[in-house]
Amino acid sequence: MYQFDLDMSQLKRESGFPFRLDKVFFCRGLILNSDRRNVVNDCFEVCLRLESKTAVCEDIINGKAIRMPFPHAVWKLPNRQIRTRDPRGRNVLALIYPPESVELFRRAGMIPPQGAIPFTLTPQISGIVEKIIGLVNNIDSGGVPDKLDWLGFCLIKEVLMAGWQGTVELTMKQKMDNIALWLTVHCAENPEFHVLAEQNGMSYTRFYREWRKVFDETPLQFVIDARLKTAAGLLKRTDIPISRIVKLVNFSGTYAFYRRFREKYGISPRQYREKV
Repeated sequence: MYQFDLDMSQLKRESGFPFRLDKVFFCRGLILNSDRRNVVNDCFEVCLRLESKTAVCEDIINGKAIRMPFPHAVWKLPNRQIRTRDPRGRNVLALIYPPESVELFRRAGMIPPQGAIPFTLTPQISGIVEKIIGLVNNIDSGGVPDKLDWLGFCLIKEVLMAGWQGTVELTMKQKMDNIALWLTVHCAENPEFHVLAEQNGMSYTRFYREWRKVFDETPLQFVIDARLKTAAGLLKRTDIPISRIVKLVNFSGTYAFYRRFREKYGISPRQYREKV
């Protein structure tokens, strides 16, 4: 049996991505038949039951009985009744978040009303699962906690999209919020907004129009602001030289960075570091 249980609650992040994992748990052949007592969850957990020799899963999730084939995913809410049992073992990946994350996921349209959905194990889902396992095995490498946060978020989105029952239809605002989250995490890259629009089923013209209904700034201005926030976080939490931070957040030059930073925060990057 292969498994890991990674506590991420105290690991430092470099981005402001709000969907931060507390733990990641993975196990091949997890057997849950030793205790039939009800358990009350104290966290928010999205658990992917990937495979089992048992044809159908019968559990109590959030106080409600479910009967579902594998693979499927369950959203375990805080302070709700949970009872799981599988005498033949199952392969699971659990993404565990602090209880206050529930509202963030609700606003993003990422909690199905029934609390569980079966899904098709697509190449995209399999690829993300493998990336998560690989990163956990290299947790001491730079930037891994931020990458795991983002991959967990992406995995949940892919599962919802691959679900063949009760898939949540996102509103346009939720789509824009999700695109904004992607831009925040990838702010150091050079985003191709036309490609981003196409990936979300829109022309660039419609994407831009819908974006401005939600945000008071253009997509490019949003990216620049995200770079400044990331830089401020690095100034606050690390000793990385300012010249290096300019390159890490992909500003065109030191002068432009200093000017923009002062406009946003009212002081220079050096003064900001000393102040905080």
